Amino acid sequence: MTQKLYLDHSYDTVFEANVVDTRQTEAGVTAVVLDRTLFYPESGGQLPDHGTLNGVNVTDVQEKGDAVTHVVSGEVHKGSPLRGVISWPRRFDHMQQHTGQHILSRAFIQTDGLDTVSFHMGEESCTIDLDGPAPDTAVLNRAEDLANQIIAENRPIDITTMPIGEVDMSELRRRVPEGVTEARIVTVRDFDIIPCCGTHVRSTGELGMVKVLKTEKVKTFQRVYFKVGGRALADYRDKHAVLQELSRRLTTAPLELGAKVERLLDDAQAGMKREKALVQRLAAAESERLLGSDDGSRPRLVVHRESTPALARAIATELQKPAGTIAIVGADDGAVVCVTSHELGLDIATHAAALARELGGSGGGKGGFAQVKVDPAQVATFMERMAEHVRSQLA
Repeated sequence: MTQKLYLDHSYDTVFEANVVDTRQTEAGVTAVVLDRTLFYPESGGQLPDHGTLNGVNVTDVQEKGDAVTHVVSGEVHKGSPLRGVISWPRRFDHMQQHTGQHILSRAFIQTDGLDTVSFHMGEESCTIDLDGPAPDTAVLNRAEDLANQIIAENRPIDITTMPIGEVDMSELRRRVPEGVTEARIVTVRDFDIIPCCGTHVRSTGELGMVKVLKTEKVKTFQRVYFKVGGRALADYRDKHAVLQELSRRLTTAPLELGAKVERLLDDAQAGMKREKALVQRLAAAESERLLGSDDGSRPRLVVHRESTPALARAIATELQKPAGTIAIVGADDGAVVCVTSHELGLDIATHAAALARELGGSGGGKGGFAQVKVDPAQVATFMERMAEHVRSQLA
């Protein structure tokens, strides 16, 4: 049995302990069990602590029965006393995220009656799953505002351990798990009471702020992503930097970027329509020019190269329309389109796909249409060999 110092000493970072057991895991790393530890194991949705044991890095902590197992990146010998050091930045971040989750979950209940059914702490952001309809912006804002009000009031957070018989179950946001004889109750003064074995801050003011990021539907629940404290500040700093840079580049005020982007998108869409129309007109004119030197023989083979894949595809489409035509049209980026007039009933795709693979490219098609991609340096080779194949088949 490991004495769990983290339950009563979440602000401590240094401790001494003895090694009870060591073993090699299936992954080939060393796992160490101590007689006492400050390292919080992964549980209850909270990530494990990191740190060192006698200078050896602790990369994971798991709880198995009454023992807490520490996964280390080096050798720690059984029976030897050692010094453990917790990574305080990581520990405090987890304390902020977990305590912030308590407050946000209670806020959703108090503002809109939405219960939290699960909590997960990630390395970047945290989530809670709500039982109820999808929360709109107004619902999210109400809960976020209340949570930040509780933080601003700097309410004390009390942690007490008591026999299960002394717990007033009617006050709890979540019931004590079955089989528990000693309940650890975390109370945000006059706001939230819940059984929890995580690490928490002493007062709500230490959280700084809670920020809801987004929501999504997962199965029958509504997943809410959020960040607390240092994570929320870093998130704001990063997004503010992006906003400022975009504002500078687009020469508009930050809060007017939305309207500016809408105008740019409309202009881009209109430009793409104009470009498509111009490509079609150019393709029609170019295909007419290519067919203008027709010697009258059928089927006829047209081999042509263009600068852009869009124009190459458009020309190939135009050349497929006249009867008795086979066309190989390549682009400078490595795209090649091979077509045959429909009434010819020729299979050009099989050989085109095989030749593309032989030259290190990819692509394919069916029957009289094939679209492949090869290295730009191989475009001329592909077109020449494909033309030779067609001529041999026609002969």
